[in-house]
Amino acid sequence: MYFIGSSIIKDTEIAPLSSQRMTGEDGEVYEMLRIEKGKPLFLSDHLARFRASIAAARMNLPAIFDKLPSMIEWLILCNGIVDNDLRLCLSRDGLFQGGFVASHYPTREQYANGIECRLLNAQREQPTAKIYHAEMRTKAMQQQTKDCIFETLLVDKDGYITEGSRSNVFFVKGDTLFDVPADRILHGIIRDKVLQICMQQNIKVTSKAVHSEHMADYDACFITSTPMRILPVAAVEKCKFDVHNTLLTTLMSALDKEIASQLK
Repeated sequence: MYFIGSSIIKDTEIAPLSSQRMTGEDGEVYEMLRIEKGKPLFLSDHLARFRASIAAARMNLPAIFDKLPSMIEWLILCNGIVDNDLRLCLSRDGLFQGGFVASHYPTREQYANGIECRLLNAQREQPTAKIYHAEMRTKAMQQQTKDCIFETLLVDKDGYITEGSRSNVFFVKGDTLFDVPADRILHGIIRDKVLQICMQQNIKVTSKAVHSEHMADYDACFITSTPMRILPVAAVEKCKFDVHNTLLTTLMSALDKEIASQLK
């Protein structure tokens, strides 16, 4: 993929867009932030995860890592960006780049009516680190295009649903939220915010992956990511879910309030 706009971060400086190198190569460590109203949401959380992913990949931190908050601020001003996704990436040969990418957010109808997902037998080698896996993402995107669906849910070799191709996934049964065990997935920023909300509101959380053959046992399902926040799932394959589930809508409302407080 290529950056858009007029300027990018390249190594240690703000550089013209023309100097970019295509991103999305296999093994690249990356982080995706959402800029909303000219502000990066949950910036410190994203930079902490970026640092952890770089360490997990046994790569060196970019020389300007500690200056990234101010560099991102400059990049927003240089590009005149108000609402968009910002990608930070570190390639295997040590090239660090940051820039805005074409962004596609869920529609109001998708938030209201939910989205459709399909299953894909795939598993990331280092699930707790945000490392680009070109083959898996290509397969997921091909499936999404072919079947006209919004997201692909990954299924491990034992048949358990672990995460989305670009999201975390939760299931709801009764008054309990089911979250995939932390050592099997990427720790999404919005996923962590959902768990914090559950703790604050005394919502029961069970750490358990759902088997693909037992999806019908659950009332609701939703996916999370920084760009899409909490997005209800109406169906996975032929299994239907309640997009108006009370626990789900409670979490959506609470997260919206948390984000609104970030933008003040």
